[in-house]
Amino acid sequence: MQERRLAAIMFTDIVGYTSLMGRDVDAALVILRKNRSIQKSLIEKYGGIWLKEMGDGILAQFSSAIDSVQCALEIQAQTCEKLDAQIRIGIHLSDIIIEDEDVFGDGVNIASRLQAIADPGGIYISESVYVAIRGRKDIQAQFLGEIELKNVDQPVKTYYLKNEKLPVPSYEKQKELNVLKKEKIRSIVVLPVENLSGINEEQWLKAGIHHGLIDEIAKIQQLRVVPRRSTLKYGSSDKSVSEIARELDVNGVIESSYFKTGNKINIQVRLIQALPEEKQIWQNAYDNVMDNVYRIYSDVAKAVASEINITLSPQENKSLSAEVIVNPEAYEAYLKGRWHYGRLNRLDLDTSLKYFDLAREIDPGYALAYTGIAFIWGAYMQMGFESFNAGGPKVQEALDTAIKLDSLSVEVHYMTALANYYWFWDWGKAQDEFLRTLELDPKHADANAYYSHFLSTIGKPEEALAYSERAIELDKVNTTYYELYAMALRHARRYDDALAVLCETYKSAPDDIMLLSTMRSAYHDKGMYKEALKAGKEYYKVKQDSASIKAINQGYKEGGYRVALQRNAEALIKRKDTDYVTPWQIGTLYTRAGMKEEALEWLEKAYIEHDPNMSYINVDPIFDYMKEDPRFQNLIKKMNFPGRIYLDAGMANSPKISPKI
Repeated sequence: MQERRLAAIMFTDIVGYTSLMGRDVDAALVILRKNRSIQKSLIEKYGGIWLKEMGDGILAQFSSAIDSVQCALEIQAQTCEKLDAQIRIGIHLSDIIIEDEDVFGDGVNIASRLQAIADPGGIYISESVYVAIRGRKDIQAQFLGEIELKNVDQPVKTYYLKNEKLPVPSYEKQKELNVLKKEKIRSIVVLPVENLSGINEEQWLKAGIHHGLIDEIAKIQQLRVVPRRSTLKYGSSDKSVSEIARELDVNGVIESSYFKTGNKINIQVRLIQALPEEKQIWQNAYDNVMDNVYRIYSDVAKAVASEINITLSPQENKSLSAEVIVNPEAYEAYLKGRWHYGRLNRLDLDTSLKYFDLAREIDPGYALAYTGIAFIWGAYMQMGFESFNAGGPKVQEALDTAIKLDSLSVEVHYMTALANYYWFWDWGKAQDEFLRTLELDPKHADANAYYSHFLSTIGKPEEALAYSERAIELDKVNTTYYELYAMALRHARRYDDALAVLCETYKSAPDDIMLLSTMRSAYHDKGMYKEALKAGKEYYKVKQDSASIKAINQGYKEGGYRVALQRNAEALIKRKDTDYVTPWQIGTLYTRAGMKEEALEWLEKAYIEHDPNMSYINVDPIFDYMKEDPRFQNLIKKMNFPGRIYLDAGMANSPKISPKI
């Protein structure tokens, strides 16, 4: 007679029993009898049915999945104390067929196969069992993967039971079961590097290794790699790998550490699958001399591609296999230069330039040293520390040398694009270099973001939006990209959309200078003058400029919005000789105040001083009402923008300045 029923099937087996029988039959029989005694009493205790014994294996059924799991846990606990051998256990819940006092069906086969792959002393269960027990706080299980079992048609979602006495599947075990690569990893964050050398002063080296790993791994075009700037806050974070991955919208995480002695360096790298389950899927250590440190970065990138089943293109293989030998002293000087330049104050910029010059002296053929020199002189001009006449030739000379030394360097082309955009106003050259950068590295998030900004400021905001959206797709947490996106929306006269982006970004970056400045302009565009003044005062609060806040408040009492901006401009003019204030900043305050003559006077000064912000004069909505003025048209002509000077859309809707709000 045949009977079909739902049951939890438990299959157990003694590890290494056949081998023991070959060595010592008597000892093997003693273990077999003890095992039988332990399991029979426990199966009865938990309401199970002893079905049969097959050599050293035991098959039992339970009407409850929870009973089968509790029985398995106690079997492992008792055999650990009483048996000179280890037991493997597999459990599956499904329909079984009972006929002639025997049992058949997938339930039996899957339980048997789960037992066969389980760790010695471990318990593996199928998903059907896991679903039945997952509400029990006293029983813990961890997803292992979808495993292909012998003579089973479909992969089985498999879990292992966890407690302090049960084994955890090792890396080698997971690799053997082929569960490490089941989840496709196509997005990765490289977390800040850990320094194991014990030398706290080596922050520059930590940053350099971090940058090097990101740059090389990012060459894999099928992989989205979070740019370095958005990873830095996780260097001292106590968040879990899974939490970080969710925040950055990635499913892979790379952790690394280094130890350096003399000219030798050891870098250890771990690749972790963060979602849906956190587990390490690869690790390796790399030893080399500092001369060949780039070889480590590229070897890591190739290993990562291999581990996550990405086939590199011939171009990617060539790029990652290129021999890059660096002079270790020049490389160290370059990294120290990079470490200092991010602060943008005069002292750090001077220190940075000293190190870049040192790197160039040690190795005159080191292209990145010249890129660094160009950046510093550009920063000097941007911050008002040097004039364009002093800094412009320095930037050009350094970039000309860099491009001759390494015409395939992404960073050289990107720096050349920025220089021609902000400082030289060579729009054709800037566009060519942005496009060359993106040809070499389509996933260069900064290049996508600032090419968008470039297109926007030369009068192509609709085309710009696609590149802004691409930058955000590449790095979803970088507030700068959202701010540049909002600027493009402003330039396209989509003020409501711009404000929506800015207000959402403000929640996570309330002290961001560029965001507050853009928000002030967007509110002005909409005629929301109270909100514009509030954003302006927040801007000056972050800059610790109490004089400007005082001037705004006093001017507002005198005559509302227009006078508030006028007094703000006058306050900046008073201290222009002691503090650097861009003519552009003063000119745009007068522009928003409706004081056209004063505005044009300062915009003409901005042109003479080669103020980098002059690129915005082409499309910023605040200038709409003065576009027909001959002096303004003359400035536009001098800037030599390509194509149409102004967008046709939105020009009639110039802001009207209220005399008092």
